[in-house]
Amino acid sequence: MAKQQQQSSMGFFLLLMIAMLVIFDPRIRGALGSAVGVVFFPLFGFGYRYPVLTIFISGSVVIVISTIIRHFATNWIEMARMQHMVSEFQKKYREAMKSQNKYMIKKMQKMQAEIMRMQSEVSAKQMKLMPITLFIFVPVFTWLWDFLMSSPHHYFDAPWHLHINFFDNPILFPNWILLYMLLSIPLTQVIQYILRIKWERRSSQ
Repeated sequence: MAKQQQQSSMGFFLLLMIAMLVIFDPRIRGALGSAVGVVFFPLFGFGYRYPVLTIFISGSVVIVISTIIRHFATNWIEMARMQHMVSEFQKKYREAMKSQNKYMIKKMQKMQAEIMRMQSEVSAKQMKLMPITLFIFVPVFTWLWDFLMSSPHHYFDAPWHLHINFFDNPILFPNWILLYMLLSIPLTQVIQYILRIKWERRSSQ
């Protein structure tokens, strides 16, 4: 299992490096962005008038599709069992440590290895979905990059600061990607919550 997880991780990082090459190579990015722009610009470009709205809607496409794929590819029953098992283990382990029960501590340590193995299996399954997410993410973001570069509006206002440049890099990423994260994280949580509620209602029937 460890070997399989290692192979999955190596495969993901290889795909990530390819994705970075595509995003940062102007020629490849331009070609891919132009292809996506044929569809996205008429729908979400708004004639370059509302770049923040374009970032939000285009990013939302990525979020919605990837979240739905991840939801239907995840075994939620297995996930719930794992969360319950980890919660119970942590509770018993704290009790054993508090009472200094050496027999129980040793038993819990053996159990911990099994839980870690099971968590690794779940993580490996989640890792297999990452190429699909990258396949959606990279084309949309290549278009967004070129869209913003072509836009006459390179600044946006925020409650904490005025006239922020889309392309400045305050914390590793340019501001437009940070803006996308700020706008999309709440949306991700909402979509996941709605899908989870619907799944729970369907499962209880």
